[in-house]
Amino acid sequence: FHANRLLNLRNKMADDTQMLEKKLQDLGLGRDPQEFVNSLEEPIKSRVELLKTIQKKHDDFEGQYRIEKAELEAKYQKLYAPLYSERSEIVTSQKDEGSDVVGIPEFWQVVLLKCDVTCDMIKDHDIDVLKYLKDIKSETITNEEGKDNGFKLFFSFNENPYFTNEVLEKTYILLADDDGILEKADGTTIDWKAGKDVTVKTTKKKNKKGGKIQTKVEKVESFFNFFAPHKLPDESQEDIDEEAMEELHSLVEADYEVGSTIRDRLIPHAVYWYTGEAIEDDFILGDDESEAEGEEEEEEEESEQGEEENKEAAGDAKPECKQQ
Repeated sequence: FHANRLLNLRNKMADDTQMLEKKLQDLGLGRDPQEFVNSLEEPIKSRVELLKTIQKKHDDFEGQYRIEKAELEAKYQKLYAPLYSERSEIVTSQKDEGSDVVGIPEFWQVVLLKCDVTCDMIKDHDIDVLKYLKDIKSETITNEEGKDNGFKLFFSFNENPYFTNEVLEKTYILLADDDGILEKADGTTIDWKAGKDVTVKTTKKKNKKGGKIQTKVEKVESFFNFFAPHKLPDESQEDIDEEAMEELHSLVEADYEVGSTIRDRLIPHAVYWYTGEAIEDDFILGDDESEAEGEEEEEEEESEQGEEENKEAAGDAKPECKQQ
């Protein structure tokens, strides 16, 4: 009986797959779009053409929206700029009479540590380096048509014992015809001083046979790997398997999320991150969204609790597992 049920299930799954494949074939996937439209019978073909005419108007409006959005962002960036300069002056240079404290020491280090997205990147050996970070700024990149084409991040450092660069840059270039789709990312090559590169670990081992000392250098996790972003391979490269490609895409997307977080959340609201106010959900999500999300979580907890009680009543209770 069970063998027959399993056989019937397998046959049904095979039939469902065949139906899906046939449907996809009928839909014209893999064919030229216009060829597919031409294959439609009247009056469906005429109606689709009419929809395309409407869509073209929508696309024109969307193009204008992107231009005006970039112009509006540029307008407010100019208004923000003097405020950021004033903030930088206070953080790095302000000194009161009778006090030896200059500015707000380690301000940006604290900001990065209090945001979970950037804190996850920071390791013990990065802490001292980030004490010399004095400012972070961003700049929008626009193309010849005035459309948003990406952004740059500028990390300014005081003179320090780790590297000679005064500014480390990170650049994100977006695809011209897509909103928010990353094309590539580039970063500054850091000029590390001798023995001060925190992105590598150097070990020395004496060769048992020849007695010579071998030096081994290996990459380690570090916040400063942010400036050496992963590169997606060219389409011509076919030697990367699918799993490795998916992992690479995930790394690139995670990197873009970090850059966007720094630009959109940390730079505009730096003092709130320093004090810890920005960590509150109602600041990031907005009061209404936060309350709605809280209510939804409570409903889920009540639902899970009810299900657990039902299981216990039925004598089928499992050991409780609480996820912190």
